[in-house]
Amino acid sequence: MNRIIQTSILLMTLALGLTSVFGQRFSAWSDPVNMESFIPGTSTEFNTAYGDGCPIQAPDGLSFYIASNRPGGLGGQDIWVSTRATTTSPWGAFVNVGAPINSTADDFCPSPAPNGSFYFVSARAETGACGGADIYHTTKHGSTWDTPVNLGCEINSPGTEWSPSYFQDENGHGVLYFSSNRPDGHTPGGTDLDIYYSEDGGPAQLAPGVNTEFDDARPNVRHDGLEIVFDSTRPGTLGGPDVWTATRSSTSADWEAPVHLPAPINSAAGDTRASLSWDGKQMVVGSARPGSEIGSNGSPSGDVWVMTRERLADKSAANADFDGDGISDVSVFRPSDGTWHVIESGTGQYVMQPFGMSNDKQVPGDYDGDGKTDFAVFRPSDGNWYIRYSSDSSFHAIHWGLATDVLAPADYDGDGKTDPAVYRSGVWYILRSSDGSVDYRFFGTGSDIPVASAQ
Repeated sequence: MNRIIQTSILLMTLALGLTSVFGQRFSAWSDPVNMESFIPGTSTEFNTAYGDGCPIQAPDGLSFYIASNRPGGLGGQDIWVSTRATTTSPWGAFVNVGAPINSTADDFCPSPAPNGSFYFVSARAETGACGGADIYHTTKHGSTWDTPVNLGCEINSPGTEWSPSYFQDENGHGVLYFSSNRPDGHTPGGTDLDIYYSEDGGPAQLAPGVNTEFDDARPNVRHDGLEIVFDSTRPGTLGGPDVWTATRSSTSADWEAPVHLPAPINSAAGDTRASLSWDGKQMVVGSARPGSEIGSNGSPSGDVWVMTRERLADKSAANADFDGDGISDVSVFRPSDGTWHVIESGTGQYVMQPFGMSNDKQVPGDYDGDGKTDFAVFRPSDGNWYIRYSSDSSFHAIHWGLATDVLAPADYDGDGKTDPAVYRSGVWYILRSSDGSVDYRFFGTGSDIPVASAQ
């Protein structure tokens, strides 16, 4: 693989750290909504009467990329970007990303990755191209893009490639999923679309468990490598390609049998290039379903549609999951200045939060039940628990315990919230968050250590 790309992957590896082997649990998907009506104030030019597809959010949720043949491009399909100020702000109008990403040829399937890394597909004619449309890689520095680099003919082929999707597996390897219509894929002699992957820039290999003799295309893998969405024409579709999904317990395990997403997530129209947000709580898809803008031919054009779901609480990560992605974050408390320092596993971003004093004891947990760990300390000098709720940044003080107690916060009443609790010479003193009652339990000896101990 090109040295520039190897360096980029190494930087992503260092920034992201190790990935949890445990999958996240989510609620069912909501009904799809046209992106223009999803967040009030989103630009009315987000979707147009032209073909707007290949939708995907950047890892930080502040940029949104599509491929479109709308006017103002450099030729054919071009890549466009919409931005916003915060993850709850409305999306602005799309802007053509320009050269060197776009060219006079078709440029499509944008795939942003962490730290400015960016994959896309282009049919540009240049020395080293492998035929059809190939996958390219570039990196953004501020507002400047590096010259795109072709990934080479061990990954690309004489056919056409689509939808590169990068993640890092549990062993620190960079894995790139994509689809291709190269000959002799899953079906010998066939030219249907199949899903492939490359590890650390090595040769393309068929992805096990997701291919059939039908078209299986445009994969997108969640950032932890444990969930994939793709579109397929296999039996069971509602019309044209439909979105299918599969999960696995670890990146070294096989994909479980793909599942067809029911209506109204899929429709009688073609539903293609679904992609997941970094936290896995949003999925966007390109679709010409009813409700899309009407094209020049009098039929619905391709528009971007979005659906959402909620992450279900993962108690195994409750004491260090500050960003709520179901994975414990690397984090420390610095007594010298009373600050918490966190590397969010969801985005790789560094967060510093002042909260506490040098002699405080740390008692992090999900006290407000929003699926994120709250910054919290116990102060031996006054016997108070001081908690900063992640849901609304509000401050709470609870008097509970003595300076000599062993601290043992956990969810003892099963309501999804952490309860303040202490262990004192074989007696547990628990303040139940569900009803505010006090629970006394005699269990253990004076020299025992509570499993839930924060010390």
